[in-house]
Amino acid sequence: MAPGISYDESGSLASYFGVTFLALVLIPWTLKATRPTNKETLKPLCPCPQCSTSPRRISSIKSTKRKRRFLKKAIPLAIGWLLFGYLCYSLSQAPALEGETIYNPFEILGLSDSSTEKQIKKHYKKLSLQFHPDKLKLSGNQTKEDAESKFVELTKAYKSLTDEVTRENLAKYGNPDGPQQREDKIAIPQWVVEGKNSIWVLGAYGLVLGGGIPWIVGRWWFAQRKLTRDGILNPTAEIFFHQLREDTDFFSLISLIASALEFTAVLGAKKKGSKKERKERQSKIDDLEKVIEQRRSEIGLEESPLMKKENKVIITTAVAKRTRALLWAHLLRIDLNDHQLESEKLAVLRVTPPLLAALLNISLAHNWLATSLLCIKVQPSLVQAVPDDVSPLAQLPDITPEKGAELQIVNKAEGVRWLEKWIKTEKKDISLDALTVAKYWPRLEVIDAEFKVAGESLVTPSSIVDLTFKCRYVYPTTPLSLLSKPKPLLPNGDLKEENATPDSVADVENSVSKAEVDNEKATPADLKEKIVEKVAERSEIGTKGKEPKKIEVPPNGFAHAPYWPQLRKPHFYVLLGDSKLDKVIVPPVKITDIPLPKPDGTPSEAKEFSLQFQAPPQANLYSFVAHWRSDSFLGCDVQVPIMLKVEDAPAEDEIVDDDDDDISEPEEDTLAGQMAMMRGGKVKPSAVHGSNDDDSEEDEEEEGESSDEEGPKRVRAYNEDSDTDSD
Repeated sequence: MAPGISYDESGSLASYFGVTFLALVLIPWTLKATRPTNKETLKPLCPCPQCSTSPRRISSIKSTKRKRRFLKKAIPLAIGWLLFGYLCYSLSQAPALEGETIYNPFEILGLSDSSTEKQIKKHYKKLSLQFHPDKLKLSGNQTKEDAESKFVELTKAYKSLTDEVTRENLAKYGNPDGPQQREDKIAIPQWVVEGKNSIWVLGAYGLVLGGGIPWIVGRWWFAQRKLTRDGILNPTAEIFFHQLREDTDFFSLISLIASALEFTAVLGAKKKGSKKERKERQSKIDDLEKVIEQRRSEIGLEESPLMKKENKVIITTAVAKRTRALLWAHLLRIDLNDHQLESEKLAVLRVTPPLLAALLNISLAHNWLATSLLCIKVQPSLVQAVPDDVSPLAQLPDITPEKGAELQIVNKAEGVRWLEKWIKTEKKDISLDALTVAKYWPRLEVIDAEFKVAGESLVTPSSIVDLTFKCRYVYPTTPLSLLSKPKPLLPNGDLKEENATPDSVADVENSVSKAEVDNEKATPADLKEKIVEKVAERSEIGTKGKEPKKIEVPPNGFAHAPYWPQLRKPHFYVLLGDSKLDKVIVPPVKITDIPLPKPDGTPSEAKEFSLQFQAPPQANLYSFVAHWRSDSFLGCDVQVPIMLKVEDAPAEDEIVDDDDDDISEPEEDTLAGQMAMMRGGKVKPSAVHGSNDDDSEEDEEEEGESSDEEGPKRVRAYNEDSDTDSD
């Protein structure tokens, strides 16, 4: 050991270190474990009784899981606090370390701090006669060495109060003997480094460094390696990759989901138990499969005849068979009448979201359009507990699939506005809850969609294109007059506003003249002044109108999903596809927080979203289909045929720069032209007031060239002739 360094024989420093370390760990851990869970801030999209009680229902489902998690955290926390308390108690009982107390000669001599030098000498003389080793009578437990050390201590204290040198040492160094050698103690008890304990200490170090740390790092590493980016097991992703096909139907997709190995952790523990219990569980699943088959035949659900037989997914394990039965029981809303099966069904449903996301990503990797849309459609089917090819009216309370199909045929509730048509018809034997949910059932309305290239007038090959679209929610009770209508297009692709403000001086002149008819006749100077003011006012309005509006939309609430074990916030997948080739052109993006209707039921202002992609490498007219697919509602999907025109960039010699001419000679109809005329300057003749044929033709050509160069050109995304909401 180096000089000035020693081990802590009492173990107090090690206890201080342990208390500090445990406090830094236990306090934040305890606060996190005992912190109350944040309440859901989402509000229901409809005021039905089922949605109002959904938060309590979800909370009751999660309560058991929370209790288990709390118990897992409470046991190590309790052990940690017990150890913390033991260390604190040992510190309170441990003797004070050397150097912790301040040397006080008055305390050693038994005098007060205000004693005079005469009193000190008198008291010391008395103590020296009492404790001098030659005159002291030793007691039974006292030795001569103890008496000598006591007398030396009294003498040192007396000198520190009477001798100037000793008093100076005490004041300067805190010790009457002068400066002392500094001794630092290591916070390791001495018994740890003693030779007789070296084997045990080395064994503990080897166990921690050679076994504990590699085990922790290896566990973290292999836990990361066994999961994909979608958060599913690698063997599950391998199963999905090999068994997902381009012609996979709804039945095979449910079986493929049931084949995931994640369900082994959820249902695999049920294998334990006696042989009799396992047979009983298997018999329940067999009976449930018979009920499912009967129910599917009643509804008329059949496998797709287009799917090849060799591509069908075959269930091989008992866990997958059990999972498939529970999924179909959920889709068909079969009452299981068994608490254990109900809890297993809810556990299975909570595992499905990452599996569906992984299936969608695998399908998108192959660019399969139909399979990708089917993977998206399975999500609202599970959320609403309604299988594929069933009337969307079955999502409403107290409406079975058979009754929904009947109502859809009788009331002709088909097409995009199937719910609006059903709401307007006479309804018999329909519950009040179903009508309440139907009135507040949101439908996505896409108002406009167009292609834009930033800073370019054309969509050139391989350029970065933004498909911007505006959408909002509308209710089935929204009047048709308030829904979006097609708007005429200007030559440059911009939409013409219904109440567009005139930009020409001629229009302003006419409006001013009409205003002056009823009043006294104005002079030409007054009229010219009014024209200038009017043009300036209109130009300001036009500039303000071109600024994009930022719409702040409050977060959407949770959807009506009484059979889903979680609160579901609705989202929409937006993608571009080619239906003829069955290929995905642009992968989907998810959008949410779409504007809901106002409290009075009228539509809110639409919010703009964008889908960015790279244009095709060749100039041509491309025909795509834009899909908006819901992950929470059935029958709310929107698809719009769109046209993308890709043109080659114009040559440099075709671009004419007339900026200098425009600046030197402003047009007569502009505000700058009117100001130039007042100053007697030159202006270009206006087509409104008439000009020579040759000049007008040249001006028209110049205006045509300049109009092509103005601002980013926006290409209309879909034709005005195609009305997607006509159904």
